[in-house]
Amino acid sequence: MDTLSSLTNLKETFAVRLNDRMIIALEGEQADSYLHGQITINVNALSSNIARFYAHCDNKGKTWSVGHAIRYDNQLLMLTNETSGQHSLAQLGKYGVFSKVDIQDITQKYAIYFVSSDAIQKTLTGVFSPDDIALLAKSVKEESESTIIQNTDGFAFSLGASAQGAIVAVSNPIADVLQTNITDAHIPCFEDEVFNAIQISHVLPSLQAGAIAEYVPQMLNVHALNGIDFDKGCYMGQEVVARTRFLGKNKRAAFSFKIDAAIDVNSGDTLEKQLGDNWRSAGKVISVGRLGDETWIMAVLNNDTTTEDLHRLADNKDITCYPRPLPYDIEQQASNIVKKRR
Repeated sequence: MDTLSSLTNLKETFAVRLNDRMIIALEGEQADSYLHGQITINVNALSSNIARFYAHCDNKGKTWSVGHAIRYDNQLLMLTNETSGQHSLAQLGKYGVFSKVDIQDITQKYAIYFVSSDAIQKTLTGVFSPDDIALLAKSVKEESESTIIQNTDGFAFSLGASAQGAIVAVSNPIADVLQTNITDAHIPCFEDEVFNAIQISHVLPSLQAGAIAEYVPQMLNVHALNGIDFDKGCYMGQEVVARTRFLGKNKRAAFSFKIDAAIDVNSGDTLEKQLGDNWRSAGKVISVGRLGDETWIMAVLNNDTTTEDLHRLADNKDITCYPRPLPYDIEQQASNIVKKRR
């Protein structure tokens, strides 16, 4: 695998082998209704052509995992990172015994990659049809909805949020074709830390150990990524998620930071904010992407935090940093439910 010192050195054509991804599959007569009652999006209305960002919560509205939900080959799939995915898998299995649904971890059946926009054509030739490749490339370039392409060998969808790339999952027999395409085209291929840094740079939340079951989805900006359908039916944690919105109780949001050094920091570590001559606890880290010469972190802070607010690591007070601008609006608009109540 190639190595990378900084995201600024990342070429336009590259791939990342995602060994830390997890794919949970739900299949069966009641798969739709079961998952609909578990995650924050309307599964019953989920199109087979679109990937939706989701959150999976406990009954207190605290998030076990975030990721993408899709339809594929008569299954519902949840794609997330392995650490939080294991929590979701355990909870889905616990309640799934009462429904006609088969829930499995199918990660080992697939090779999973993140492919940059400019690498899509070269890497996916021979894996998907030319028309599907063109459709995916168009979706990524236009930063439109997360369009899915799929066949019997796998699927791919735009990551969205200006990330300029696609998640690709192909069955192991066809993975050699994709890897050969990468090698023959001399496309740099990196490990997970690069993808972690890319996600954080675009403020795409991911929960690493130390941040699981700590935050309601709005604190992770899930609503800003179209990951909560507030007017769907009941689901795990729905009362807390809805109350947080309609009563205006959420005062937290996720922000990203870039530190110009490779440092020791982990999810769950505390950030402090400078207030005059003093420092006060501001929030905690939820994910980290560590490169050769820089470290990317995402943390949940007060949602009125600005790019001029100086922060530091509580356990390494010499490391200071400023939050980066959010690439999307975190303000919540009034929903149809609110309008109907007036």
